[in-house]
Amino acid sequence: MTMTTEKPPNDLARSIIAAEYGYVAQTAFQANEDRARAWQYFFVTFATLIAALLSTQVEGIDQRQLYLTFVVIFTLLAALGLITILQLVRLRQAWLESVRAMNQIKARLVADDPALAAYFRWTNDTVPTPFKLRSFGFLQAVSVALLSGLAVGAAVAFAGLARGAGVVPWGLSLVTASLSSALILGLGYVRPLRATTQSKTTS
Repeated sequence: MTMTTEKPPNDLARSIIAAEYGYVAQTAFQANEDRARAWQYFFVTFATLIAALLSTQVEGIDQRQLYLTFVVIFTLLAALGLITILQLVRLRQAWLESVRAMNQIKARLVADDPALAAYFRWTNDTVPTPFKLRSFGFLQAVSVALLSGLAVGAAVAFAGLARGAGVVPWGLSLVTASLSSALILGLGYVRPLRATTQSKTTS
């Protein structure tokens, strides 16, 4: 049995390209949906745990054990915030990969028919950069980083109380919260997306 090497019909090629474009467009949409979902999940979890802590009955509970429990809870919240930041980064990158794949198909269509260029606003030259300071994605990351930093600061404060501090170490807690927020945002979100921008430029 011999295999044919005939060129596929033009209609078949177009249907395959259309299906590929639709699939890639769906992945781009899904990346945005997942990003919003990850952000909402973090906020719901954070608010739920804070509400549970505020409604906890502390009478008759050993204070040191209570403070240590709070340390663990706020540390876990900070870790969840960091994971959420990493998810936001990866989903932003996934969205951009899908957009570039769509642009690759559009570029080929324009090469075959230059008149189509008038219908395409986004190309690989005009697509948004991975890191954009005033984008909604950046504001999402800022909000997560701020709450994560506050969680770290709260963990430090309760750790101080657990070690026998007479008063809440507000100064140390606020400094730790500020530094943690900056580090989570800078190293967890800004740096990898800027690296993605640089790799796109050099490729």
